[in-house]
Amino acid sequence: MTRRFLRKKWLLTFAVVIILLAASFWLVSLKLDYDRENDAVLQYFSHEQGMPEALAALEQRTNSGDVVLCWWDYGRAVEQWSHRQVIESSPSRDIWYTVGSSRSFLGNLKAQLFATWGSSEKIHDLANIFMQPEDKALPIMRKYNVKYVLVFKPDDLQKFPWIAEIAGYNGTEYLTYNRETDTYAPTAKGAQATLLRLLFDDTLHPVYFTKIYDSTRAKIYQVNY
Repeated sequence: MTRRFLRKKWLLTFAVVIILLAASFWLVSLKLDYDRENDAVLQYFSHEQGMPEALAALEQRTNSGDVVLCWWDYGRAVEQWSHRQVIESSPSRDIWYTVGSSRSFLGNLKAQLFATWGSSEKIHDLANIFMQPEDKALPIMRKYNVKYVLVFKPDDLQKFPWIAEIAGYNGTEYLTYNRETDTYAPTAKGAQATLLRLLFDDTLHPVYFTKIYDSTRAKIYQVNY
């Protein structure tokens, strides 16, 4: 081998090492950003008025091993802070494409590389539980051995169109929103939806649920099968 050939080989090896190191640092940076964004969601909950108190109350009023029904994006907070099981705490791949982060290249890339994907079946079951009348929701809840339900107001009202769409319904047929007064009201059809019955329990009076906690932000119910 000539000295010139060895020099080229060394330079090529050096270039490959630099590229691999740069790629590794970039991937580590993406992972740190992804973890930071996930933690930011929990930080948001921790600073939202009424949410930490509700999650503490959930732990105090339930038993270890109990399964709590809540929308999936509260799941991590329930698992980590209330130390209770949930049906699902991560988005499925199909649900991911409906959330804001999936609409940016980096947001989607980070999720594809690092996300823990949830079950599409479970998230659709969650949506159907909330959209069905109580008597039809109960068999799905029994499937997961749900003992308690946690709902947030107005958060779940703001998410309602999305939940309805996932279950295959048109949310505007169930819930109306008045921009001038910033208030929500269930329609006659919506008055049968389990989620709205739990959120508007003062007027809709759920039958199979006993309220054990109530604040301006959250309600916790025990399920009565």
